[in-house]
Amino acid sequence: MLTNKKILLIVISCFFVSGCQEKKQQTMDVSVLDELEFSAWVTEWQWQSGVEDLRQVQGVDRAQVFAAYFDEEDHVYLRDEMDDAIDAMKKLSKERNIPLDLTIVNDQFLPDGTVVHKDSELIGRLVETPESRKRHIDNILEYVDAYQFEGLEIDYENISKEDLPNLLQFYKELYDVLQAQGKPLRILLEPNLHVEQYNFPVGPVYVMMAYNLYGGHSEPGPKADDEFIRIVVNKMKTLPGQPVIALSTGGFSWLHGKDEMKTLTESEAEDLAEKSKVIPMRDPSSGGMYFDYQDKHGETFTVWYGDQQTLYQWMKIAAEEGQMRVSLWRMGGMETSTLEFLNKAVNYKARVRGENGMFANHIKELRKEMNLTQAELAERVGIGRTALSKIENGAYYPSAKTMKKISDVLNKPIGEIFFNTNIS
Repeated sequence: MLTNKKILLIVISCFFVSGCQEKKQQTMDVSVLDELEFSAWVTEWQWQSGVEDLRQVQGVDRAQVFAAYFDEEDHVYLRDEMDDAIDAMKKLSKERNIPLDLTIVNDQFLPDGTVVHKDSELIGRLVETPESRKRHIDNILEYVDAYQFEGLEIDYENISKEDLPNLLQFYKELYDVLQAQGKPLRILLEPNLHVEQYNFPVGPVYVMMAYNLYGGHSEPGPKADDEFIRIVVNKMKTLPGQPVIALSTGGFSWLHGKDEMKTLTESEAEDLAEKSKVIPMRDPSSGGMYFDYQDKHGETFTVWYGDQQTLYQWMKIAAEEGQMRVSLWRMGGMETSTLEFLNKAVNYKARVRGENGMFANHIKELRKEMNLTQAELAERVGIGRTALSKIENGAYYPSAKTMKKISDVLNKPIGEIFFNTNIS
């Protein structure tokens, strides 16, 4: 079986190159993530633990509530659990000042109880004509307005090549409508999409998945590895604007000898290892954890999952390639150590600023003198609007590189902007 061969090769490499390690805390230099912009998803089927996990991480830039679906008439549809998820997220949003986006995914719920996941034919119908696109946009806006979301995210996957031109036109038309209301649009993209072959409209924030390298479609393995992260980041560079890389928590369990796989949260994977009295090993090429175990029936499973070290390794690789905007799929079922890592990484700049006693800046006054909005200045500087807002408010201190860019755009010395001196 390929599974056994794969694990045998990894074990052999451990002996010869000392590459694999038992699970243990390792030093993580979060200063390499000093420009991190962080957002995360909370799902309607796991909203309780998702909200609780998100509450443990201060300084989150945005959050996405997943998800709205479709009914048998091609209308946007919310399950009963979604109302509870939205209420809880609204409360947290108000407490923490976290903008919320509604995520819509092309899963269709039919009257007989079946669900068509990632329904490509559904999207073909919705974007086929100018009239169908307008009806769809109007339907979406009903929900965005009714629940008072600050933004919208579209997660339409498994799209046929023939429908892509119409879908891109839909993205443009939807963005224009939302832009007029001052609401951002995020577009989720699959990593196997050849984005360089298409003219994606300027304006939306594009989020590319960098996970499920291994999963239900494959033999056991990590959700991502270093090479895969680099490939995705470099592919993203062909997209307009400031795209975001999406990383994933948790993992999968594969049953040996059968085509069966199930998803696991990090905590579920850790519990399985502890109950089975096995020590997870770390794969150096991905940072992922893996182990085999047997259930009470004697059947053997292989588990791969990510922990705080895994996320750190993926984020570090992305940062080395110039990508510091990260979305995490998904909050819920995370270990305390991972939440502590995220908290340190997201708030590194704010903590350094406090320790160094930095002074308030004058960006807001100078920006208004030039009649620039936050969004306009952020675009010229090459950072997200939320990040600029944090810099303006003193909650986030920029790197020397970002200071120089702000200085160039505002046409003022760095010292005059950040230290109230004439140092240039």
